[in-house]
Amino acid sequence: MDILSNFAESISDLIFDQKLTLEQFADKVGINVSEIYRYKRKERLPSTSNLIKIANVCNCSIDALLGFAPYNENANYRSDKNFCEVFRNILVLNNVTRYKLCQETKLAPSRVDDWYNGKRLPTVDNLIILKNYFNCSIDFLLGRE
Repeated sequence: MDILSNFAESISDLIFDQKLTLEQFADKVGINVSEIYRYKRKERLPSTSNLIKIANVCNCSIDALLGFAPYNENANYRSDKNFCEVFRNILVLNNVTRYKLCQETKLAPSRVDDWYNGKRLPTVDNLIILKNYFNCSIDFLLGRE
């Protein structure tokens, strides 16, 4: 699965469906237009915060934006939990320690500690690792369900 291509196609479709220019889309989302160009050219994935902005403004699933789930036009996503809260809960529910998570996924302990303590969000690549490890959606991890 080529996540860069999936995301670039999703962005292009959203812009087309909303009948916006790249500049208008960037303004609507609150992201620099140069970032939108990079996404469309498959140069990079967005930061997690930009990904959340795009999904919130377009009322779509992050998993759909990245190609992990079909697009649902009637979805209504709301963020009622923050990542730190969800991350702590999912560790407990799965009976997984931070140490075990790091050992089994090769994630850096300092990063995992930062997420656990609410100091930062994981990158999109790390969200995908967590999604696969815990067998859940990225939207769930980010408290968007």
